[in-house]
Amino acid sequence: MTTRAAPPSGTPRSLRVLIIDEDIAHIRTLRKLLEASPRFVPHAARGVEEAGRLLDGGAFDVALVSARLWHDPAAPLVRALRERRPDVAVVLLLDQDPALEAVPSLKLGAHDFLTLNSLDEAQLTLRLAAAVEENRTLRRRDTMVRWLEREARTDHLTGLFNRHAFDERLREECRARRGTREPVTLILADLVGTRVVNQSHGHDAGDDMLRRAAAAIHHCIRGGDFAARIGGDDFGIILPGADLTVGRLIARRIAQEVERRNLEEWADLVPVSLAFGVATGVDCDAADLFAAADRQLADRPRGAAVISLLRRNGDSDGPSVA
Repeated sequence: MTTRAAPPSGTPRSLRVLIIDEDIAHIRTLRKLLEASPRFVPHAARGVEEAGRLLDGGAFDVALVSARLWHDPAAPLVRALRERRPDVAVVLLLDQDPALEAVPSLKLGAHDFLTLNSLDEAQLTLRLAAAVEENRTLRRRDTMVRWLEREARTDHLTGLFNRHAFDERLREECRARRGTREPVTLILADLVGTRVVNQSHGHDAGDDMLRRAAAAIHHCIRGGDFAARIGGDDFGIILPGADLTVGRLIARRIAQEVERRNLEEWADLVPVSLAFGVATGVDCDAADLFAAADRQLADRPRGAAVISLLRRNGDSDGPSVA
């Protein structure tokens, strides 16, 4: 059996090129140029449907696309490459004067363009390799920007969102539902006893309580809910579209999960205790909703057990902001 030797260190790897054109003569011309260079492994699709199948089933570095197929943001090929395969660089093949076609085409997300009547092997090699590198650079930059944005919105002790992200999201949810009569429910949770724990056992123990409380909250909320650490020992949970009944059920679920963990996996650790304030608003302002939940939290009986507080007969539903 013959084994192909690995390319020498520093040798550029081959680039997989997908030619997408309805004109077989264009495809033949491009294939001939690409096959003349060891840098490229060409494949071809005669139309959008075939291109879609190849893109879904294979890995490509760059697509050479006829400009006739790249004319509208809603065009199937444009959507397939921009939405499903942003890892593939796009170089357009123009039939006429670049000044007439290039700018609108590039605005749709292409990285470069070539004219069919002036192609040669050297230019093709240079432009395709540059488009691939540009796309990779842009994707690395976008990844870094998203990471930095996430870092700026994260509380690094608990892994939940931070107060800045919470305030922004609460305003967005209240604004998005204004005039729809859809409610927004807010749960505020206060971690009880952290000052005493910090004084008696040290700040590491207090930090551990915060991390464990955050883990229990994250475990109990729904996929569309939003949990954040909003203060030293305070958490905020936004429940878009949920009414007061759902809010109190989720608060109770968190309290019961905390008690279960206190008795089981946290049995040898400082126990966690949470108190809750729950409020619902319809067509309300974010500040009013927060103030209502905060008032309910502040008015809780001192020293009352959290679960009994939530289950107490006759306990009011809490304020509902109009």
